[in-house]
Amino acid sequence: MTASFLSPAGGSPPNDEPLILGIRHHSPACARLVKHSVEQLRPAWVLIEGPADFNSRLHELLLPHQFPIAIYSYCQFQDHQMPGSGAWTPFAEWSPEWQALQAARALNAETRFIDLPFWAQAAEDDDDDDDDEQDSGHYHQRQQAMLAASGMENSDALWDHLFEDESQHHALPQTLNLWFRQLRDGCRGSTQDRQREAYMTRWIAWAMAQKSGPVLVVCGGWHAPVLADRWREASTAGEPAVPQPLSPGAIGGSYLTPYSEKRLDVLAGYLSGMPAPVWQHWCWQHGQRQAGNLLLETMLTHLRRQHLPASTADMAAALSHARALASLRGHRLPLRNDWLDALAGSLIKEALNVPLPWSYRGSLQPGTDPIVVTLVDVLAGSRFGTLAEATPQPPLPQDVARELTRVALSLPSTLTLNRFDVTGLQQSQVLHRLAVLEIPGITCLSGTILSLSGDGEEQWALTRPLQQHAALIEAARYGATLEEASRHRLESAMAEAEGIATLSGWLQRAALAGLSAFSLQLLTRLEQQIALESQFGQLGPALEILYALWRHDTFNGMRDAAILETTLRAAIDRTLWLAESTGQVDATQINAHLHTWQALCHILRDEKHAEPDRALVVLPRALAVLERRVSACEASVLSRGAALGALIRLEHSGADAGSALRLLEQLPVSQLGEALHGLIALARHQLASSPAFIAGFNPLLMQLDDEQFIHALPDLRAALAWLPPRERAGLARQVLEHYQLAHLPEQILQAPLPQRLTPAARLRHQQQEQRAADQLRAWGIL
Repeated sequence: MTASFLSPAGGSPPNDEPLILGIRHHSPACARLVKHSVEQLRPAWVLIEGPADFNSRLHELLLPHQFPIAIYSYCQFQDHQMPGSGAWTPFAEWSPEWQALQAARALNAETRFIDLPFWAQAAEDDDDDDDDEQDSGHYHQRQQAMLAASGMENSDALWDHLFEDESQHHALPQTLNLWFRQLRDGCRGSTQDRQREAYMTRWIAWAMAQKSGPVLVVCGGWHAPVLADRWREASTAGEPAVPQPLSPGAIGGSYLTPYSEKRLDVLAGYLSGMPAPVWQHWCWQHGQRQAGNLLLETMLTHLRRQHLPASTADMAAALSHARALASLRGHRLPLRNDWLDALAGSLIKEALNVPLPWSYRGSLQPGTDPIVVTLVDVLAGSRFGTLAEATPQPPLPQDVARELTRVALSLPSTLTLNRFDVTGLQQSQVLHRLAVLEIPGITCLSGTILSLSGDGEEQWALTRPLQQHAALIEAARYGATLEEASRHRLESAMAEAEGIATLSGWLQRAALAGLSAFSLQLLTRLEQQIALESQFGQLGPALEILYALWRHDTFNGMRDAAILETTLRAAIDRTLWLAESTGQVDATQINAHLHTWQALCHILRDEKHAEPDRALVVLPRALAVLERRVSACEASVLSRGAALGALIRLEHSGADAGSALRLLEQLPVSQLGEALHGLIALARHQLASSPAFIAGFNPLLMQLDDEQFIHALPDLRAALAWLPPRERAGLARQVLEHYQLAHLPEQILQAPLPQRLTPAARLRHQQQEQRAADQLRAWGIL
């Protein structure tokens, strides 16, 4: 004999059998069935699919929360080198599991969660991949066969048709039994399914062995047939223990957290959810008839608020269409899809470019009609749960609240602060720690002192989005305090970081967050990477960030500052060494290459004007390197131009517009554009505003024939791209004045239209355009 999966006609099962109720999560119809079954059977034990590690704290779920809420189960690692993970068990008022808890409490029945915590579930076994894939295919084949037999578009519509119609509730036990038996028949389930089901059968067998009264089990319908057939095979020796995390060094735990209606929606990617949580809430609270009226009223209000077409006549037509569709589909009252199809048919006057979203599973497709988007959004809901005040919480959210109060920050707000001010520095560090943890609602809009220019001012937008508290629960796996959690998050990121640029970025974030001890770890690793770096262009970010940290005294204490200065000197030394050993520059590395030159030049310019006690004493050696680089014939002309541009910007003796022209005159005409690119990138203001340079460069440019000009054109354009709009306009005026055409713009406006080109001239221009296009395609631009 096997367990009663669902007893015939809803009656009580035999005394030696548990009543196993297979349900769909968050189904109002299943919630009503569970509530009624508990009240009728009056069981001694109510076993519910939920994380068993939460059993000692089930009383927390019964506090006066505002739904939806969820149990967040997490797993973190003591060494924090491996990323943590988490899973949610959400509850709405209409969730069958929540109704089982409420009804069991009213009867003083013993209640247990009987599912494995997610962190105790083994990963899929590679040896079973083929079997799991075959079972999955079998499941989908059966589901498709049911859809084909019923003529329904998707499984959600079929579910509503079979189970959510209030007029069919008397047959619900039998139809659920048949549905889940048909789906599971012949399917072993995945590796995790089998592991979880083995654990749940142990709970059922143990509860039955207590012989203290009836046992009622509430579980996902996919598992119900297996539990009913196999519970007698399970051991009854002792209450099943909560397994420990499978990974060595892992720590698991669970806390309650607010949850949002939208995250309950299957369209948001929650595959165990029901579509349109607001509709399900209305059906649970008011019944399907009143839910339909609320749907019409709510949609009319929202559509008009968004200035979308929705007249009273349209709504009357939708009501008539919904009733007609319900009658045609065999529903006593219109169901969800009846209402949505009717609203779409009554309100949308144009052809649809994509299918209606309730006809398929998944996110909204691009091109969905705005009216349809509004329908889906309204029914997805905007409510966010609230935990009762007495709900235990992990330390991190509490510490964050204390830190925000300590530095006088309130949410929501828009904040402008300055890190050079004591209060501003404290506020900035707290906000940057939250940003490191990627907490929603904490956004730095602009400003940071950790760059080669900056006044210490930062602008922040602080909001309190619905996901913020949930994100703090998730981040709790990194530590109990904001400082500890952000430090561990940085350590985890550092373990995964590759390359100097990435490490420099995390160093910047650590310094902004005031985590100097952790920054020292990063400095040590960065110094090691600098010593191994062989690409000149990769050192720019490290130079920029290290120098900004050193210049702004970001590190406190003599030892910390000494380590920072040592690392900065190592970066400068490596940069100067690579500057002399770098050959030709790959086209994909040009911007990074010039960035490094700019960072080095900025440091040297500050060094030239620095006070003795704030000097790095690297200028003489650096100037010698730059001079040698300019004269190095084997070097790339981009590097030679950049080195000379740096000398001009540093106002070094003999470096001026004349020396730039002499360098260009020595080069083949085909290399003018590349050399100019380096020059302008480092000394744009000095050269672009020099009439002598413009006058001298013009004849060099005129030497280029059509082919040479086309080849040089990308570098010429890239060089001019370094000029801001105002300086570009100034250069244009210089060119016009050089040609004595200062009034050319007015002359162009007053000039007659040009005469038609001769056929020969037109052909020549077309050939030039074709050659330019061919060259651009060869460079991968077109």
